[in-house]
Amino acid sequence: MLKISEIKKSFSGIFEPVLKGINLSLEKGEFCVLIGANGSGKSTLLKIISGEYSADSGEVRRNGGVSQVVQDVNKGTIPAMTMLENIALSRTKTPRFSFYKRHKNDVRDKIKDLNIGLEKFIDQPLSVLSGGQRQTIATLMALNSGGKILLLDEHTSALDPKMQILLMEYTVKSVREQELTTIMITHNLEDAVKYGDRLIMMHKGRIVVDMKGREKSNLTIPFLLEMFHKFEDQSLLHEGEENVC
Repeated sequence: MLKISEIKKSFSGIFEPVLKGINLSLEKGEFCVLIGANGSGKSTLLKIISGEYSADSGEVRRNGGVSQVVQDVNKGTIPAMTMLENIALSRTKTPRFSFYKRHKNDVRDKIKDLNIGLEKFIDQPLSVLSGGQRQTIATLMALNSGGKILLLDEHTSALDPKMQILLMEYTVKSVREQELTTIMITHNLEDAVKYGDRLIMMHKGRIVVDMKGREKSNLTIPFLLEMFHKFEDQSLLHEGEENVC
């Protein structure tokens, strides 16, 4: 469903490559949680998968359309348009009045499934919503766009703790029902342990941990913290050696 081969990426002004030969294959319906320190290359990898960035070398093979949600609530939605219009646009690029009318009840039902009361804003412009509410709608749009590959970059970051849980549960339910091949970036280690059937940790442009099956199901937060410290300590050690030389 998704195969990434030897992806490398550098940016001008940054001495070290951001991605250093990433290889990754995901099967249909596989839910992969992606973690790593800031600057490890997580978001860059997702942008290459989506096509927003081009790789310097390597190949991305996708079997199906890509939907994504990013941290920036100003991307992926049109604030001046209504909630219904935004969601309709995620389903077709040329909606007409009859399309809105036909889909309105279905859209309202899907918003109601979130159980947070947003359905009352269905005919209001998204600009009246908070950043967290708009991030929720952007997630709803991605989950119902018909794409078979779903990329989530901190898609609950603008939400309060209660809303984070509700949106994560809705996300997992939708991913399972639609068999979406999913990569989710998160800095929330509790979410990293609880959700997904595979966990990948990146460090300085490389994949350093890849767990699934029983290994993933037995994962704990203390173990993840230990792994973070391990790779950070190794980096500091190497930097120290370079300075001595």
